[in-house]
Amino acid sequence: MIKILNAILNFSILTALSLMAASLFKRTFNLEFWWSAIFLGVIAFILYVSCVLLMKYYLEKNAPGVLDLDAAYGKPMRDGEYLWEKTAGTGVVPKWVSWIGMASFACVAGIIIWLITWLMN
Repeated sequence: MIKILNAILNFSILTALSLMAASLFKRTFNLEFWWSAIFLGVIAFILYVSCVLLMKYYLEKNAPGVLDLDAAYGKPMRDGEYLWEKTAGTGVVPKWVSWIGMASFACVAGIIIWLITWLMN
């Protein structure tokens, strides 16, 4: 229960930071309100792609062959998970890589909040 609350709190903090970055971007460049949503979208895309590439790198480095087996089988195992998903929580991929992925989704949440705020005005 504590881990779930901690994850929610961390996600909320990252969302607030993304909104602060959008506000700072808008003020620095003196742009329209919606440009900040595009800025957050670009940041979210860059963070997500970085997370995927880093996960792939660390899986190949610390668990060689896992991705090749998943590619060969094509379908998940009987329990519905791919083999690389079984490495979760084992330290194969560092936690900071997961934080990058969480930050990308926090930017998407920031976009939604930013657009709702824009539409309410």
